[in-house]
Order: sequence, then structure tokens, then C-alpha cells
Amino acid sequence: MISFVTFYIDVTARTMGNIHRRTSTITVTEPHEYIRTMFASARRFHSQCRQVILSDRGTIFPPHPDTDIIRYDLDSENPMMSRSIAWLDYIKEAAGHMIFLDSDILINGDLSRVFDYDFDVSLTYRNEDKWPINAGINFAHGRRIDGAARFHRRWLRRFRGQHHGSSVWGGDQDALREIFSAVDFARDDIFCHDLDGIKVLFLPCSIYNFSTSMECEMDGHYPEKKVLHFKGRRKPHLFPYWRTYIKPGATEKG
Repeated sequence: MISFVTFYIDVTARTMGNIHRRTSTITVTEPHEYIRTMFASARRFHSQCRQVILSDRGTIFPPHPDTDIIRYDLDSENPMMSRSIAWLDYIKEAAGHMIFLDSDILINGDLSRVFDYDFDVSLTYRNEDKWPINAGINFAHGRRIDGAARFHRRWLRRFRGQHHGSSVWGGDQDALREIFSAVDFARDDIFCHDLDGIKVLFLPCSIYNFSTSMECEMDGHYPEKKVLHFKGRRKPHLFPYWRTYIKPGATEKG
């Protein structure tokens, strides 16, 4: 079984303002509908998957059928740091294959074959200087949980030690850039990297974490992309894509 694991906590207007000062993302007015739709797309291609939401103690959720909500002691003023902490805590206590993903993502194909590779964790990359690795989706292999935990512990330690000032947004990806500074990402294929004994599988964003180059232009059809990430100002295109191309009963399947 594959567990699809997302993260959500309510944040204050001040925290949202801090996020907006660091990124062009738009405010999500219906976050739980994004979560429900993301999980529905996962079920479309993985009918037996487990659905998990990681959160803090105080966030109130509407009904999320067939979804496990797991709560930790987290700081809602620092959502990205809290997400990294929750990921590590979950890995230490869970079992099976895991895919951690943002709620503004649609699964657009079967991801089970990824776990045929031999790895501890899998990350998605692109040829970009600032953030060559996008943390919006990452994988932990169910038969190599100890290695996955080692990686997430190392990642969190770098985040806390070097980028705590960006714990509201971006510090996790800054940490990844530094951890893998020796890796050449000027490529577009699947490859493995050994990080001091931790096996890291790199998947190209062009297939496994796809976003258009222009934020306002993600209204096309992308049947050969396994994962669609409607980040930033692409978010309004998520629901139409789901209804048109992925939702059961649609005339075309992504």
C-alpha cells in the first residue's frame, strides 16, 4: 500500500502575510477542497492507497472521509519548519511506501513503479539555480524506512541550523540546495545519488512534478505528466483540470 501524505495547519493573517512577502502564491480560500481533490486524484490511479493529513493540535477539519488525521505539537507561525518536523515524526512511526505532497497537486498517473527502484528517498529536480529541488513531492521507500528517516533528520538539521529565519517559507528548499550542491542538475532523466550511504533517487520535475514555466498558463492538457503541481498562480487551473481530464467518468483520462 502507498500512503499519500499531505500537511495542513491553519495560519494567522500575519503568517500568511509573511508567506506572501516571500512568494507569489495566491491565497487559497478553500484549502480542504484542494486536499479532497488531491486525494481523489491519488485514488484515481491507486485505488487502495491510504490518505493521511499531518497537522497541529488546534487546526479544525471538516469531514475528510477515509482519511487519517495525525496531529503533532507544531508551531503554526512557522509552517514549513513544522511540515519538516511532521514528516520526520511520521516516517519514524509509520510503515509502507509514502509519498509526501502538497495539496495543490494532482496525481495524473500511476506512481507505484517508482518504488521498483532501490532508494531510501526520492526527490524531484529541475535545472534551476535557486531551488533545483522542489519539495512539493517526495517519496520514502517502505522497505528502507531507516534510510528515509536518516535523510529527513539530516535535512531538518540543516534547515534548523542554517535557514531557521526562512522557516515560514523556502528554508527547506534552501537546505536541499546546499545538501546537494555537488550534484549537476543540468539533465532530465532518472538517476541515483549516494549521500553518505543514503540512496537518493532523483526524478525529473518535467514528469514527476510538472508546472508550466509561466504561472498564469497551466490550462492545457498534460497526459504524459505523472504529477501536476498547480503552485502559485497556477492554482485556479487545478479544479478544471481535475473535472475535465482525471475525475472518474471524464471522457479523457490524464
